[in-house]
Amino acid sequence: MELTHLRYFIAVAEELHFGRAAAKLHMAQPPLSQQIKRLEDELEVKLFNRTSRRVELTAAGRIFLSEARGIVERANKACSIMMNLGKGQSGYLSLAFNESVINTFLPETVKRFMHEYPGVQLSLNELMVIEQFRELDEKRIHLGFMRPFGYDTTAYSKQLVLREEYVLAMPAKHTLCAYPSPLTLDMLRDEPLILFPRTEQPYLRNRFDECFRLSGIAPNIIQEISSKRTTLALVKAGLGLSFVPESSMINAPSDIEFRRLDSDLPPVEIFALWRSENDSPLINNLLELIPKIP
Repeated sequence: MELTHLRYFIAVAEELHFGRAAAKLHMAQPPLSQQIKRLEDELEVKLFNRTSRRVELTAAGRIFLSEARGIVERANKACSIMMNLGKGQSGYLSLAFNESVINTFLPETVKRFMHEYPGVQLSLNELMVIEQFRELDEKRIHLGFMRPFGYDTTAYSKQLVLREEYVLAMPAKHTLCAYPSPLTLDMLRDEPLILFPRTEQPYLRNRFDECFRLSGIAPNIIQEISSKRTTLALVKAGLGLSFVPESSMINAPSDIEFRRLDSDLPPVEIFALWRSENDSPLINNLLELIPKIP
């Protein structure tokens, strides 16, 4: 028995006329009659009482009609679900991000994605870079937005989604506020600095150390803080200066000033990363909503 046979049966049962049912199915009447006869033979039960004037469902036919409609409805629903999955219009997408993208493309991208793909269940997770790699490898997240500076990304597909520069954050009325942008690293000699922990981004900290060395200064690092928001709060309190992505200037606390830098510090490059074998259209649909880098 095939779904086609059930659809033939339902058409005849609804029309109670083989000619009208055949027209509805865009086929000739004799083949339709033959298919219904084969169905009855397969089921070993009579589904219709036929006379020269009328066609009626038997008691067994009425029961089978209810079951056939349910089967066809479920089959249609399954096909619809699969088609939506194939187009990335339904399903489940778990993504992770670090704090660097909160003030950039992420909020608006998530908003648009949820509006355009309401059938997709979206899970958001704020994780550090090393945690994102672990979650990707263990397939607990599908997509990560991170700065993978120095990490091996050969097992992943990736797309650059954001590039920006570092700026120097300092409390208002600091002596360096008297200087216009750009400032140089040697101007920070003996200044107390707040940096991200080496354990969080070891390769990036090594690059910072190299830039300090080339500028001829030994950095006076007084605090190591992961959170940009906490870092800016400490800067505002006068505990030290810090290097933050330029997007951190958005919604920054008052009484903080920023200056651009003339330095060899690497740009802040955020990538979308996902396992290379993951070909889910959900990933592509979300990436399509991120503004293109000029």
